[in-house]
Amino acid sequence: MSSSDLHNDNGHNDNGHNDNGHNGKAGVRRRGLLALTLLAPAVLATAACGFQPMYGTLGSNSIGTAELQQVDIGVIRDRYGQKLRNLLIDRFYADGRPAAPRYRLETTLTASEQKLSLQKDATATRAQLVVNAPYQLIDAATGAILFQANARSYISYNVLEQQYGALATVENAYDRALLEISNEITTRVAAQLGRKL
Repeated sequence: MSSSDLHNDNGHNDNGHNDNGHNGKAGVRRRGLLALTLLAPAVLATAACGFQPMYGTLGSNSIGTAELQQVDIGVIRDRYGQKLRNLLIDRFYADGRPAAPRYRLETTLTASEQKLSLQKDATATRAQLVVNAPYQLIDAATGAILFQANARSYISYNVLEQQYGALATVENAYDRALLEISNEITTRVAAQLGRKL
């Protein structure tokens, strides 16, 4: 080892040159390599255990592009029922609706509005929308119920005095509730179909 390789405690080598910049860059490189070394086994272990998204774009073997597309989504009554059905169609069908579905999804929708934060004159400043969507996954060939559950959403909103603003606020609350319910139904039906594979 030459004398130029020896460093004293204040970051200078014996030639009087400061190596702090060089050592800082090397330290960053060493920390990056250490992090990569620690993360690599976790990533490989996750891949090795067969982990994959429940639905997505992994090809024809993924639940989202195969099994969910085998579900016929039944008509849901009323305007908000139609909105929910359209959201479900967007989530279930990546490549168009099934020609010969193996399953059928039957859903109903009920909603109620509850007043919160009552003032002295009994008018409410806040309200809560409660939306229930009981649903069944049915075998299309036999009519047997394979799975049934209830998706529920609670959405709070401000009660406005202006008529247009009040209507828009309630409509927004319904849209948020239907979005939550469609996501829950999609996830739970996909999980059920995944257990059947």
